[in-house]
Amino acid sequence: MLRHRRVLLAAVLMALISATSLCARGQTWNFLGCTQIDGNRDHGRIEITRRDRFFRTVQLRLTGDAVFVDRFIIHFGDGTSQGCVVGGRLSPEGREYLIEFPDNRRALESIEFWYFKEHWDHHPSVSLYGNRLSDAAEEPSAGES
Repeated sequence: MLRHRRVLLAAVLMALISATSLCARGQTWNFLGCTQIDGNRDHGRIEITRRDRFFRTVQLRLTGDAVFVDRFIIHFGDGTSQGCVVGGRLSPEGREYLIEFPDNRRALESIEFWYFKEHWDHHPSVSLYGNRLSDAAEEPSAGES
């Protein structure tokens, strides 16, 4: 009986240690904005609410009915833009759509997306989340101004 308790205790401790390390490697997603999609237009725009931060990845989450998305254009605070072709259906049941940025030193301003107009029973909503750079990575280096 004592041996059984020791084995159980060891298993519980190993599970807690594993769970702690998994949580430490988890990502934190910050809400950046959202928009409701209606059948009257063929594109939408999400204005970024946190323009004072740099993000390495953004994640689009959909609620409501599925939407066939043609493309995205990401507008940065420095006036540049980056296009992303999707050409596929995004659904609430599917995986979220992730966009990673090769240049991590630009703040986000807005994201525009084009979709095909459809009749939806439940109007879709698109929410945008960002995975921030660490605070140290956001600090300008000594040579930058």
